[in-house]
Amino acid sequence: MKILRIGVSDDVYGPLEPQQRSWHIVQERLAEWLGEPVETVLKSAWPNDAYADVIERWIERERPDAVFLAVASYWVSFPSAPLALEQARVPLAPILGRVATAASRRPRIAHNGAFRLLRRVALRTTGYRYFFESDEAARRVEEAIRRITRHEDIALGVRGPIPMGIPLPPRLAAESRARCSEFDRLVKATCERLHVPYQQAGEDEPPAPTNSSAT
Repeated sequence: MKILRIGVSDDVYGPLEPQQRSWHIVQERLAEWLGEPVETVLKSAWPNDAYADVIERWIERERPDAVFLAVASYWVSFPSAPLALEQARVPLAPILGRVATAASRRPRIAHNGAFRLLRRVALRTTGYRYFFESDEAARRVEEAIRRITRHEDIALGVRGPIPMGIPLPPRLAAESRARCSEFDRLVKATCERLHVPYQQAGEDEPPAPTNSSAT
């Protein structure tokens, strides 16, 4: 059996060994239950205009038996100071913003204490922007789901967004959670309408606090 897992960065990055990651645990348990080998193909996709096309190409190339599609709260609820710089009409600001955005997508840098401090300062000074609005990202997820379900021999399951587990000022943390909740509501409604299994975040997710008076 082959699973095409269109997941998030946590599937690959971080200190965990592969055998400790959720996709590997699912793979092993499923193989035990089925009595046959299970292969997981790991991918991740950005919900831009090409999102559905990219996923469809992966399906055509990999020919999976099942697709696991995870949608990320990061898309709609991560307040990005570098993105605000990119969109600023100030000399050199867009260049600095692109460099900072690229750095923030490298886990070794993004989880560095100095980088987090700079981010907190930037949020207070340059402001922030979100990558996508919830309805925009949800429309692209719906298009991808419709493309996948055209392949009637492929099982599909969708994993809802997990609220951001990063320290944020209380007001910003509340705003971030509200945006994540709205995205969750829209994607869940799509899955219910199209009869696709949908898994929401559990009560203990994320495990880290999302606000801090010290930020």
